[in-house]
Amino acid sequence: MQQHARQGDWGNRWLTTNEAGSGPFILETWQAKDVLRMKRNPHYWRPEAKLTRVVLRHFQESQTLRLMLAKGDLDIANNMAVADINALRKDPAVTVDSVQRGTMYYVAMSMKEGHFANAKVREAVRYLIDYQGINKALMPGYGVLHQRPIKAGMPATLPDPGYRLDVARAKKLLAEAGYPDGFSTTLRVLADQPFLNIAIAVQSTLMQAGINARIITGTGNQIYGAMRERRFDMLVGRGGSGMEPHPHSSLRRWSITPIIAMRQN
Repeated sequence: MQQHARQGDWGNRWLTTNEAGSGPFILETWQAKDVLRMKRNPHYWRPEAKLTRVVLRHFQESQTLRLMLAKGDLDIANNMAVADINALRKDPAVTVDSVQRGTMYYVAMSMKEGHFANAKVREAVRYLIDYQGINKALMPGYGVLHQRPIKAGMPATLPDPGYRLDVARAKKLLAEAGYPDGFSTTLRVLADQPFLNIAIAVQSTLMQAGINARIITGTGNQIYGAMRERRFDMLVGRGGSGMEPHPHSSLRRWSITPIIAMRQN
């Protein structure tokens, strides 16, 4: 990697279109937002891969994925809309698998400055999300309602705090924070499902208390990059809770960031 480093970037720019991994496949071709082709790595240090090639295609529309799966043009698909997943459940030639993982869908608010630096505003937003509605209409096949940072069923998981859509309570909190008529803000989100539909649902309920959230869509680098650099107001995202099945692995992901780590050093 050092031979590809430029201006102290540790080869990061080179890795944008290249790879330096040691896995069972190596990069063959890559076209952004279109296709990624990998071939079997002849130098892999473990038993060779069963497949000779793997092709990953990017499709924006969930319905396109459903139709291609049904026709046999795709072997595996993800990030599909609930309606398309349910339609595929009726196809005997297609298997739909759902496995509970430790990742979490969330709404983030920047506490750096502005409206969300006020704790009462953040508390108000907690009561401006229709958790039950989102869970029922948008999340089947994606997740279950859970309002704690530790994965459900894991030791040390506490009972949910019971946040629910309560517009009257949210308006009272906003008035106490100095925003009786609400305010305008932005809501960043990936242009994929179920993220976009979650953002639209949140935008709708925020408006009931006068918060006008303009949705900004983008790629992972654009959305999560803005969050890491603290250049955002609100964001709908998904984060991992660690690979280890332990409460510490979950909490560490949410409590330690590179900025905090620098300050600790």
